[in-house]
Amino acid sequence: MFVPEYSITPKVLKNISIIEYAKAVIENTPILPSWENQLKKEAKVILVQGYLINMGLNLDGLKVKGYLDNLDNNTPLEFMDLIKTLDLVGSLSQKKDFTEIEIREIAKTLTHKGGYRDTKISKKPNPEELLALIVQFFDWLQSLDGKETHPIIAAAITKGFFEKIVPFKSSNKIISSLISLLFLNSAGYDLKNIVFLENYFEKTRREYESALLNVSLESADFTSWIEYFTEGMSIELSNVKEKIKLLARDTKIAKATGRVKFTSRQERIVEYLQDYGVLQNKDFEKVFPDISEDSILRDLKVLIGKGIIQKSGSTKSSMYELA
Repeated sequence: MFVPEYSITPKVLKNISIIEYAKAVIENTPILPSWENQLKKEAKVILVQGYLINMGLNLDGLKVKGYLDNLDNNTPLEFMDLIKTLDLVGSLSQKKDFTEIEIREIAKTLTHKGGYRDTKISKKPNPEELLALIVQFFDWLQSLDGKETHPIIAAAITKGFFEKIVPFKSSNKIISSLISLLFLNSAGYDLKNIVFLENYFEKTRREYESALLNVSLESADFTSWIEYFTEGMSIELSNVKEKIKLLARDTKIAKATGRVKFTSRQERIVEYLQDYGVLQNKDFEKVFPDISEDSILRDLKVLIGKGIIQKSGSTKSSMYELA
């Protein structure tokens, strides 16, 4: 039976303490919906961009953002498969217990190949061993020991285990992250979907590889990897926490001055300007395909009156920007 070994080092304790404090701030500090949506979008762009790079598709953030907003008709198949997989992870996270069936479903949605690898890899488990290893892993995760393990530590072990055994024919790094994300979300650590670790993994690639190398399946020792994983979460959550605190201060000002009362369409205009900087009349149709130009112009006039945006130019050449 799989039973992970690890030590709760002072570093791990410190990291988890930082994570829990930042989590409480993020979840309990109110900010404007448009700003929260912006943070979610920024996080998703970084997440998707990192995954696509691992799939061999190197796209800049603006391009990824355009795909997410359905502003580009030439969306790559890899992107669509990835979004379907993220949606699947979101729906599966409503469950509390998982089996290897859900894991194969994630892999199949992403790669169109739901089976485990059938070729040998040096220093990795043989193909015929994979199913038993994964079943044993989930037996532990759903055992009393697994359920009493702190969710952050369990998520770290999940990521390390699946990347270490390389169970699928391709995209194992992405799939291991998605499985870890699935577990975090189901355990109540979705963090409003504004905190992901892909940026940290990419920025610390050397440390990532070193920490993963120290994971031993023979001894099941995950200590170094857990230290690395929890440190990444503490850094990413702390960064978002500080952003939230700044935005909360601005939210209070906005409420005090009456600027907070936006319609959903007005919030969409603000989000678009946050993403792309400028809105012009020619953009109206792609941003609001079913809304008349007069309606959009009325919303823009309201936002101008509240001091949220400013207008330059005239008639059809008008340009709108955040004030």
